Amino acid sequence: MPEAESGRGWTDDPYTEAMRDALVQKVAEQQRRVAAAAGTGLGGRLDRGQHQKMLLGAVGRLRVFDQVPAAVRLGPLAAPFALPVACRFSNGQPCPFSDKTPDVRGVALKFFSPQGAETDILATNEGGRSHAKDAESFMAFADILVAKIERGGTGAFEELLQELREGKLTAGEFAHMGAVILKETGLHTVSSLSLENYWGSVVQLGGAAFKHSLLAHRDTPASIQSDAAGADSLRHELLARLARGPVKWQLCVQLYVDEGSTPVNDASKAWGSASAVIGELEISSAPSEDDERIINQMAFNPGNGFDPIGITHARVDVYAASARNRAGRGLLSSAQAREFLVSRR
Repeated sequence: MPEAESGRGWTDDPYTEAMRDALVQKVAEQQRRVAAAAGTGLGGRLDRGQHQKMLLGAVGRLRVFDQVPAAVRLGPLAAPFALPVACRFSNGQPCPFSDKTPDVRGVALKFFSPQGAETDILATNEGGRSHAKDAESFMAFADILVAKIERGGTGAFEELLQELREGKLTAGEFAHMGAVILKETGLHTVSSLSLENYWGSVVQLGGAAFKHSLLAHRDTPASIQSDAAGADSLRHELLARLARGPVKWQLCVQLYVDEGSTPVNDASKAWGSASAVIGELEISSAPSEDDERIINQMAFNPGNGFDPIGITHARVDVYAASARNRAGRGLLSSAQAREFLVSRR
């Protein structure tokens, strides 16, 4: 198999215990600060470190076709299947803002593979990359956003100056991250979650590095008649579509080619390799209140079902810590999530 088709040849920058411990401590601090901030509606109780507001939680059906590239035809992608999947759509901020507020939008999927392995796919609509190169700069930028939640624009500016003085961010890094956020949230209007494309961070199976994505299905209408408005407009718009029929996305993968065009160690660069369609996500109807409550208590982690590399090493630990920290709000165990999804087969 040619190396360009194998996903191999990559190298992984070091990820140390000290880095892990600092990031885990940082997300806990951010969760505490957001929970304590006036106006967040969290009442002092810790919630998700990111993507706190669920826009929709539904049980869909995930199909993987018999056309997965050989390099990653392993683990949860080893054979074709059609299985129930928990789908959680969300805004990116760590507290509930209006859907009209510019923000990253995300989707998290959870299913249990034919082999029984808990498998999660997490993706955002940031154009195929993160605004941050690595986990450290991501969390430094998050500190600025948390300060804005606490003290408005003045707090954000003061936090930025502190980050620059302490060398946690450079002016160039902040400018780059700000430009990405502006392009993908400020200048990009999300009219429907069904029309968005979502990309995950880099993972590997059997030594082959790849990214997965959910791309808007070619059959999705560009617009529908809807009364969606107000703080929950994206939710209402998607529910209006589901009232008319199923909503679908294509599940795709991109294989690693080389560090220049498909960087493993710089999450701020979109990959240039071709996307291969390997499956389809379909949500056929609006969820029940019970389904939404259960899905909102699930913990999603990009390391479930896949081996982390690059920034995903840190995401695995940060997501796990964030889930532990918010356990007081009710947290579904893996066994409970399995029982819920198996019952829907």
